[in-house]
Amino acid sequence: PTKPVSSWIWLLHDDCAPAPDALSRLLDTATSDTSIGAVGCRQRAWPRGRRLLEVGVTITGTGHRETGLELGEYDQGQHDELRDVLAVSSAGMLVRRDVWDRLGGFDPRLPLFRDDVDFGWRIARSGSRVVVAPGAVVFHAEAATRGVRRIANTSANPQRADRRAALFTLLANCRPVALPLQYVRLLLGSLLRAVGYLLGKLPSAAWHELVAALSVIGRPDRILAARSSRRSLTGGSRSDIRALLPTWWTPYANGIDAVASRFSGVLRDTASSVAAPARRLRTGRRGALAHPLLSVVAVLGVAGLLASRGLWGEGLLQGGALPPAPDSAGDWWRLYIQSWHPVRLGSTEVASPYVAVLALAGTVLLGKAWLLVDVLMLCAPVLAAVGAYVAARRLVSSPGVRAWMAATYALLPVLVGATASGRVGTVVATVLLPWLVPRVVTLVGSTGRQALQAACAAAAVLAVVSALVPVAEVMAAVLLVVALPWLLVSRRASAIPYCFLVVLLPLALLLPWSKRFVAAPQLLLTEAGLPDVSAGQGADPAWQLAFGRVAAPGDAPWWLTAGIALVAVLALLRRERLGGIAAAWVVVAVSLATAAVMSRFTVELPGGGYQAFAWLGFPVVVAQAAGVVAAGLAADGLARFIGAGSFGWRQPLAAAAAVVAVLTPVAGLAWWTSVGPDGELVRREAVPLPAYMVDAIESDTTLRVLVVRGDSDQATYDVVAGDGLRLGDDSVLPPAASVRATGLVTDLLAEGTAASPSRLSALGVRYVVLPRPIDAQLLARLDTAPGLVRASTSAGRLAGWQVDKAPGTSDRAATGSESAGQGRGRQLAGQAGLWILVLVLAAPGLHRRDGLAEER
Repeated sequence: PTKPVSSWIWLLHDDCAPAPDALSRLLDTATSDTSIGAVGCRQRAWPRGRRLLEVGVTITGTGHRETGLELGEYDQGQHDELRDVLAVSSAGMLVRRDVWDRLGGFDPRLPLFRDDVDFGWRIARSGSRVVVAPGAVVFHAEAATRGVRRIANTSANPQRADRRAALFTLLANCRPVALPLQYVRLLLGSLLRAVGYLLGKLPSAAWHELVAALSVIGRPDRILAARSSRRSLTGGSRSDIRALLPTWWTPYANGIDAVASRFSGVLRDTASSVAAPARRLRTGRRGALAHPLLSVVAVLGVAGLLASRGLWGEGLLQGGALPPAPDSAGDWWRLYIQSWHPVRLGSTEVASPYVAVLALAGTVLLGKAWLLVDVLMLCAPVLAAVGAYVAARRLVSSPGVRAWMAATYALLPVLVGATASGRVGTVVATVLLPWLVPRVVTLVGSTGRQALQAACAAAAVLAVVSALVPVAEVMAAVLLVVALPWLLVSRRASAIPYCFLVVLLPLALLLPWSKRFVAAPQLLLTEAGLPDVSAGQGADPAWQLAFGRVAAPGDAPWWLTAGIALVAVLALLRRERLGGIAAAWVVVAVSLATAAVMSRFTVELPGGGYQAFAWLGFPVVVAQAAGVVAAGLAADGLARFIGAGSFGWRQPLAAAAAVVAVLTPVAGLAWWTSVGPDGELVRREAVPLPAYMVDAIESDTTLRVLVVRGDSDQATYDVVAGDGLRLGDDSVLPPAASVRATGLVTDLLAEGTAASPSRLSALGVRYVVLPRPIDAQLLARLDTAPGLVRASTSAGRLAGWQVDKAPGTSDRAATGSESAGQGRGRQLAGQAGLWILVLVLAAPGLHRRDGLAEER
C-alpha cells in the first residue's frame, strides 16, 4: 500500500540505547500498514548483551508481566518476523501522533510502571494494532525496575509501585463481566503471594504486596473513574484482544516452572558437591555410582532385604512394641484432633504430637499408613545412613570417613535390635537424630539471623524426637547445663540464648501433651509404642551399656561394638582435633549416665498398671553415635598427619585403629544378616479375633473384648475396642482407668465368682479371649467361671467366651467424658501457629536476584 505521510512520536528512556538502525526499521514497519498504531523494538540487556528482555509484552490474569520468553533466552534471530502484541515497552516505542493524541498518551495514574501495557491495551481497544518491528533493537538497563537508582516520580518502593500499577491496569481494562471475579482473584492472589514472601523470609516484600493490593482494591472509585474514561474506546474486536492476552493458567504454569527450576538448581548444586569426590576417584566408572554414600546405601539395602526376608508379604507389621498401622493416615489425623478416644475403656488423654507427624508423612504417601510403617521399620538402617552421611559433611572432609561413620551408625546393634522388637520410638528417633547435628554445629559457630535459624531448626527436630522418646529432652537439658561453662570460657556467650531456645522451645511445641510429665515424671522414661513388661530386665552389668547391651532379648555380643569404644578412646590422642572430640565424649558420658540412671527405675506403664524397667535403647544409641563422631573427627586427615612426622609408635597404632574401625561395621553387617536379634516383629492380620467378634464391637462402640495372656501365676490383660490398638493409640492409653479392670481380672482368674462377669458386663466387655500359647490352668478357670459361655473360635489360635449378660453402660457415657477437651480446637490452632512460626524461622531465606550475568 501507499505510505501515507504522518507524524510520529519516538519514546526513549535515559537508561536505554537504540541500535543505529533502530529508527529506520521502526519507520519501515510503522508505515507499512495504516492500521498500525504503535511499533516497538526487541529489548536486549544493557549495554550490548545478547540476552532478550522483551519482544512485546502482555499481562496475565494475576498481573504479571508476560514476555513469552524463556529465562535467559538469547537473541539468535528467532523473533525476526512481524508480530502483533498487546503492548511494547515504552523504551524505543514509536507511536503514531494521531493515536497518541486521541488516547491522551499515557495514563497519569500510572506514573512509571505498566504505563506501556495500559497504553497498548487501549490502542487495541480503539481498533489499531501494536507490533514489534523485525530487526529493531534497543539495549535497556532497566534501572528503575532493578532498583539501581531512585525513582523520582513516585515515592513508593519499586516493587510496590509495580504491583500497584499491575493491579490497576487489569481492573481498569478487563471486560465488565469479568470485573467482580478479577477483584476476588487479585485479592486472594495477593494474600497468597504475601504468605509466600513470609515463608521465603522476605517480610518487606510481603508488606509491599499487601499495601499495593489494598491501595488499589480498596479504592473502587479510582477503578470506576478509569473504566469510565475508557468506555469510549471502540473498534477493537474482543476476540482479537483476547488472543493477545495469555491463558488463565499461564501464571500458574510459570509458577510451577519456577519452582521446578529452583528445585532442579538445588539438586544440581547438591549433586555436584556430592559427586565431586566420586569424580576425583577417576576409576572409569560413572561418578554417581562411585559415590561412597550410594555404595553404603546399596550394601545396606541388599542386607536389609536379606535380614527382613520373612517380613514381606500380606498383612501388617506388628509385634513387640509396635501395634499395627491404622487403615489410613486419616485415622491418625482423627486420633490427634479428637478429644475422646475409644481406646481400652475410653480415654481423654491428649495424643502425642508424633501422631501428627505420622499423619503428615502418611498423607504424603497418599494416605497409606501401612506403607509409612514399612518404610520406617524395614528401611531404618538405610535412612539412618543417609542422615548420618549428611551430618558427617559438617564434621569431616574425607568422603571415606563419612561413609564409615554412616555405615557404622546405621549398623549399631541397638538400632537393629530395636527394629526387630518393634521399638518404633527408638527407630524413628535414631533416623532423625543425625539431622540435629548440623543445626547444633551451625548454632554454636554463628550469630544473628543464622544462629536463630539454626536454633529453630534444631528445636523442631528435637521436638519431634522428644515426642517419640521423651528422655531426649532431659538429655538435651543436661547437655546444655554441662556446656554452659565451655561456652563462657570459649567466648561463645552469644550462643547461650539460642542454646536455651533449642532446649525450651520443644516444650512449647509439644503442648499440651508435654504437661503430662509434670504430673507423672516417670512417663519421661517411656517412648512411642506399646508398653512392654519385658523391657530391660536389668540383668546385664552397667558397664555393658557402653557396648550397646540394653538387657533385651537377642542383644548383640558386647565385643561387636567394642571397636567403636576403642577407636573413640584412641581419638583423644589427636590433639589438634581435641575440642570436637572432647565435646563428643561429653555426649557419651551424659548419655551413658542417663542410661545408667534409667536402668535403676521401674515405670508404671499407662493402660495396664504393670511395672516395667525403662527401655534404654535411645540413650545408648546417642552414646555410641557420639563415639562414632569422636572416631570420625580423629580419622579425618589422619593419613596426612601421620605422614608428616617421622616413623614411630603413631604409625602402627593408627594402622591398628584403622583395621579395628573398618571391621566394626563389617562385623555388624555379618551379624545382622546371618544371626540377627531375636525379635517379635512379624507380619500378620491386624486383628486375630474371630470375624463375628470384630463385627459386633465395630457395630457398637461401647462393646469391648478382654484379651488375657500368660499363665495362672502371672497373667496380663488388654481391653480391646473396635479393631484393637493401632499405632498412635499407645499415646492416649488411660493412666488410671484400668484399675477397675485390673481388680476385676484378678477376681475373675483367682475366684471365678459370679459377680465377676457382672462387673465385666458393667464395663462393656462382651467377650473374653485367651490367645495361644494357652495355659491349661487358666483355660480351666475361665471355663468354670459362672456367667462365661464358650464362644466359637479358630481351633488352635485362641479360646473365647461370651459374657452371659447384656453389657451395661460404657464408661464414656457414665463418666461424661464427651465434654472432656472442649478446648482442643483452640489448642490445635495455637500449636499449629507456633509450629508454622518456628518452621518459617528455620527455613532458609530466599534471595531476590536482579537479572542474570551477561555473556560478552
